[in-house]
Amino acid sequence: MPRVQVNRINLYYDEAGAGRPVIFVHAYPMGRRMWAPQVAHFQARYRVIAYDCRGFGDSEAPPTADSYSQAQSVEDLRGVCLALHIQQAAVVGLSMGGNIALHFALAYPALVAGVAICDTGAGSDDPAQFRAVTEGWARAAEAGGSAGFSAAILEHPIFAGYAARGPAEAAALRGMVAAHPAHGMAHTAQETLAKRPPIFSLESRLRALTVPALILVGEQDLPCLAPSEFMARTIPRAELTVMTGCGHFNNLERPAEFNRVVEAFFRKIGWVG
Repeated sequence: MPRVQVNRINLYYDEAGAGRPVIFVHAYPMGRRMWAPQVAHFQARYRVIAYDCRGFGDSEAPPTADSYSQAQSVEDLRGVCLALHIQQAAVVGLSMGGNIALHFALAYPALVAGVAICDTGAGSDDPAQFRAVTEGWARAAEAGGSAGFSAAILEHPIFAGYAARGPAEAAALRGMVAAHPAHGMAHTAQETLAKRPPIFSLESRLRALTVPALILVGEQDLPCLAPSEFMARTIPRAELTVMTGCGHFNNLERPAEFNRVVEAFFRKIGWVG
């Protein structure tokens, strides 16, 4: 199983294809497997890397809460690039992964050829309410383990909306959510999600960002619409695509359309060949 040692822990990754590198950063609490439709598509033209963030899937899950934070997630992504000898990559992130991708581009713009920030910014409208929700997820994981955590998070509209699409979607979502250690989910919810800055607080930094950005959001992903529109207005080289009829997980809901939009962005910024 391919692993890299990053910031004193081992992170698991999948790699496929050859060419210019594209790194996929997953949502909470999904893991790298959520990108299967994208890996299958992009590996024909790119070197594709999808990894499990710390606390998720087959990566290590440090036992202490102070090992988790948004800043640590960004440093882990940088560590993946260094360990895999990637000097520059296109980075695609969704939800939690979109926040990581955005902050990675802000911190290390020279490493980023372009960034696709997908369905990102939930909680930015009401950070206090979002903290209450994510801290509830942490308590559910601590008290009820993976089963308690899964039950709690699947009640949230973002996840319930995807599960309601049909039995296959519900089963796939439950499988991805159950694939992680409960303490990793608890610490990530409490230390990374609850404490990350709202998108609207980043205005001055976003205006200074020179990396080309694709802002991609589902029409029905109400918590992420306003933050996505804000990023598209504020980042100088940003473009916005709203996928009609889609919710939070548009890469899974309409993978072919998602892949076309992202690949068109790569061509536009010259990330081909």
